[in-house]
Amino acid sequence: MTEQLVNQVTQQKLVRIAFRWTAILLLGAISGIALSAPSAHAAMHHRHVKGIKTLKAKGPVPFYRGALLEDADTGKVLFEDNADMPWPPASMAKMMLLLVTTEQIKAGRVSVSDPVRVSERSAHTGGSRVGLQEGQIYPLGELIKAALIKSANDAAVAIAEKVGGSVEAMVRMMNQRAQELGMTHTVYRTVDGLPPRPTHDADITTARDLARVAFQIIHTTDLLKLSSQEQCPFDGGVCMLHTTNHLIGHFDGCDGLKTGFTFQAGFNLTATAKRGNMRFISVILGAPSNQQRFIQSAKLLDWGFEHFQSVSVLRGGEPLPVHVQVGPTASIQPIAPRDVNVVVPKAEAGLIHLEYKVPTTINGSLTSGERVGEVLVQDHGETVTEVTVVSPIAVDVPTEQVGATENRHADPSYNQVNQ
Repeated sequence: MTEQLVNQVTQQKLVRIAFRWTAILLLGAISGIALSAPSAHAAMHHRHVKGIKTLKAKGPVPFYRGALLEDADTGKVLFEDNADMPWPPASMAKMMLLLVTTEQIKAGRVSVSDPVRVSERSAHTGGSRVGLQEGQIYPLGELIKAALIKSANDAAVAIAEKVGGSVEAMVRMMNQRAQELGMTHTVYRTVDGLPPRPTHDADITTARDLARVAFQIIHTTDLLKLSSQEQCPFDGGVCMLHTTNHLIGHFDGCDGLKTGFTFQAGFNLTATAKRGNMRFISVILGAPSNQQRFIQSAKLLDWGFEHFQSVSVLRGGEPLPVHVQVGPTASIQPIAPRDVNVVVPKAEAGLIHLEYKVPTTINGSLTSGERVGEVLVQDHGETVTEVTVVSPIAVDVPTEQVGATENRHADPSYNQVNQ
């Protein structure tokens, strides 16, 4: 059974219940679902939670095989269960395909308006499809919509052939990008996530690696503008693409990202939602049904929004409470180049500590925006995130005034300001 058939079978039922969070709670009460996630404090201080099941079933069938919740701003994992378990991503492999494609578009190697001729291979790709026919020509942007929103495998193959030159070349590009992102437990063998065949084995990844590619998509692409749509016209309105992600439009703040299903993988979902200034990424692997992947993801996301809050720790462009002498006469106060927020348990919002790793003197000229040090954002002694701070202005130190030392940091001591 493919993703397309599964969604045809369940879509009417999901629409009837509107799949709002109130309906999710009702379903949870009826079926005896109990949220037994760790406390917010425990989730923050134990990144590798062992033996804890977020959502437990009364019967012998678990509600998922792996799960993860991550702060989408810093990448901090707030909860994990079997997050490093090898698992087939199924159609969530298309996330990497589309990340590589958008990066190639940004690099100017291809354009969303480029014509793509549908090959025989693309037209005969099975599973979830948009019905491409050999010889048809579509703009690359239309095929991106079909692959992301409808999870169309024929569109995925057409994209791979256009951007990579061939499916095999695109798979190599996907694996290279995965390695660059530190996705050490991921191996792609397809561009569409279809089950193993004599010509290829199954794709393998983990919940942690999937969150990593989702993080990259959120911060470097505009793909959420597409994945946030419940339906979207294809080919000038010839047909409508209906999203396979039934949290879209029914779970507050959800605007992505990608579903996946095969018999081997079960029902997978990488989702993201934003409320106010907080955004989370959730990954559910191996849910036993189409409904359950959405229910479990919604519960995990809602748990995050209920127990955590975003704390502003640095404002971009504001002088920091440290001074750096530059050369014999000048002095600067470094700045953070952007606003920095961290997500912490609500009970610990006032316990964030800042440690400034900024030298007291710099022996040489500085350019505007040049790095001068770091600020460590800490919670109970654990570094939550590290922020590079920069010079707000250019400072020119004449060559004859530069000391003989080869180290630009003439004074190895650091500003001892803690907040």
